[in-house]
Amino acid sequence: MKRTFSLVLIAMAMVLPGCKSGTAPNPPVVFTRASTIVTANAYSAPGSPPITLPQYETFPATGTGNIAPTTQVSGAATTLNDPIGVAYDSSGNIWVGNYSSASVLEFAASANGNIAPSVTISGGLTTFSQPWGVYVTSSGKIYVADCGNNAIDVFNSGASGNVAPATQIKGGATGLDCPSGISVDSSANIWVANYSGNSVEEFSSSASGNVAPAVTITGGLTTLASPVGLSRDRHGNTWIGNNTTSSILEFASTASGNVAPMNTIAGGLTNQNGTTGVAVDAKGYIYEVGENIGAVNVFAPGATGNVAPVQTISGASTNLGGLWSVAVH
Repeated sequence: MKRTFSLVLIAMAMVLPGCKSGTAPNPPVVFTRASTIVTANAYSAPGSPPITLPQYETFPATGTGNIAPTTQVSGAATTLNDPIGVAYDSSGNIWVGNYSSASVLEFAASANGNIAPSVTISGGLTTFSQPWGVYVTSSGKIYVADCGNNAIDVFNSGASGNVAPATQIKGGATGLDCPSGISVDSSANIWVANYSGNSVEEFSSSASGNVAPAVTITGGLTTLASPVGLSRDRHGNTWIGNNTTSSILEFASTASGNVAPMNTIAGGLTNQNGTTGVAVDAKGYIYEVGENIGAVNVFAPGATGNVAPVQTISGASTNLGGLWSVAVH
C-alpha cells in the first residue's frame, strides 16, 4: 500500500519588537541643542567693563566670543531689580525672579529694550520675600524658590498680580534654607538647591505645607558649598552650580544622602569663577555662568574634570557682568 504525504507550509510572520506586522519601526528620537540662552545681570563683575544694570540678555546657544546680545531688556519700565533667577516657559517667554523687589516677572519672548513685563506677580498675598529661582511647566504652573521666606511657592497657570500661591511648601520639617535653583521633573516632583543649607532636596508632586522632603542630598562627600543653580537632564540626573568652589556637580538620578557627585567640572581650564547658574540641554551641552566673571561658558556633552569650554561668550560687546542664573530653550 502506497502512502501519500501532504506537505503543509507554515508561513511565519516576523514582527519586530515595538512594531505591528507590516509597519516600519519607529524612528529613533533625535535630541537637539537648545537654540537660545538667557542670563541676567545683577551687577558688574570684578574687572569686567561697565555694563547696563539691571538687565537680562539672550544669545544664540551656539554663539561664542565677543558678540552682542540678540535681545537686551533693561530700563525703568522693566521694573528689574536684582534679577537673579531666569527661566523659559514652553512658548519661549522669559520669567525672572526679581530678588530685591519681591516679585516674579514674565516678558514676551520677543521683548527687547526698556519694556514693561507682560505679567507681574507681587504683593502681600504672594508672601514673597526674596524670590530667586523660577521654573514654569509646560502646563503653565509657576514654581518659585523664595530664599528670604525659606519657601517654595506654586502658582497656577495664568497667575498675575497680588495673588496667593495655590500651594506653599514651608516650615521646619522642609529643611529649606535659602532655596535658590529650582526644577520640576517629568513626574512633577520638585527639586531645589539650598544656598545656605548646602543641600539639594526633592519634594513629591503632592507636597504642601510643613512636609519633609522625599530625598535630601547633603554632607561632606557631596562637596556642596553654597549651591545656586539646579538643572535636570533627560536622564534624570541633577546638575548643580556650586558657588563657593567654582564648580559644576552632577548627581545620579538615584542619589540620596551623603553621596559623592558622579561628575565634577572644575579647575583653571574651565574658566569658572564663582559658579552660580547651570543649564543642560537635550543634547547634553552644559551652560554655566558665575558671579565673578562676565561670561557664559559652554561645555561639551560628557565633559568632566578640568576641561576647557567649547564655547565662551564674553567681552565688552556682550555687556555681561555678575551673573546668577542661566536658562536655555
